[in-house]
Amino acid sequence: MFHAFFAVIPVFCIIGFGVLLRARDVLPENAGPVIGVYVLKVSLPLLILHLLAGANPDDLARGGFWLALIGSQLVVYALGYVGDRLFCRRGTGPAVISGLSCSACNAAFVGLPIVYNLWPGNNEAMLVAGLAILTPNVVMILAQARLDLLAGSLAWKGGSALNFVGSLLRIFILGNPILLATLFGAVLSVSRLGLWEPLDSAISLVGFTAAPCMLLALGLDLRQKLAVATRRAQGGVVPRQIWFVVCKLVLHPLLCWGIMYALGITGLWLTIPILISATATALLVSVIAQVYSAVPEEAALTAVVSNGVSIVTLTGFVWLFSVLGML
Repeated sequence: MFHAFFAVIPVFCIIGFGVLLRARDVLPENAGPVIGVYVLKVSLPLLILHLLAGANPDDLARGGFWLALIGSQLVVYALGYVGDRLFCRRGTGPAVISGLSCSACNAAFVGLPIVYNLWPGNNEAMLVAGLAILTPNVVMILAQARLDLLAGSLAWKGGSALNFVGSLLRIFILGNPILLATLFGAVLSVSRLGLWEPLDSAISLVGFTAAPCMLLALGLDLRQKLAVATRRAQGGVVPRQIWFVVCKLVLHPLLCWGIMYALGITGLWLTIPILISATATALLVSVIAQVYSAVPEEAALTAVVSNGVSIVTLTGFVWLFSVLGML
């Protein structure tokens, strides 16, 4: 158990360092958002491009891997969404955020650094993690499209289907560097062209700054999330937080594990997706809730609570994998 704890705790130490830097005003107030933008728009897309460009095409065609990860996310999203509509009756917007709170992994900001810490220098582990952190985009895109339709920002303009498709293309593809890097990397992998070696080396140097920068940005923003979370939330917040934490940190990874086990997936392709699924609710969920004015205080509270509790659950999963000989 101590070995498992020591494998996980360095990740949260960097987050704590970010909190300390913000508390002492060592860095500018906007440092967290700036670093976060750098990670999401530069270093993480470049890391994904580096990993995919050098990947074996057969690794990209693992249907069971994609089915288990995306399928488990969709199931727990449905649990959160339907549960909110049936029992809370707060409307579509809050229900979408509840679904994301149960399903959207903090894959890039916490999952990738944990994998990097557990399997240092293991290219296959980083490839599996790189592929796994793409999967939350599916549920995120579906949820954001639902909120956009609800807000009318993707409504048909003048009855033109071309305008509607153009809006979708601009928002979800051209405006998504991670998705663009994924598509380009997949093309380079399938065509076996790869990247020019000096360029690949330069890209990897920038890409591998993603993990520490992610954690630092998370720590720098955590204080602001906590401030938002302490504002008045709607009634029934405690039962919902318990439900979100159980769904996200326990049910989700166990469901992913069950699907992968049933499909005969083993090794790193089993262990790493479970760890990614066991990460807390993505901080991006609170950003989406703020943008669409859909229970932003509760979404911020979920981000803080789930990331705190995930220290225990992630340690538990690492310990369990060690006991079972999967690490």
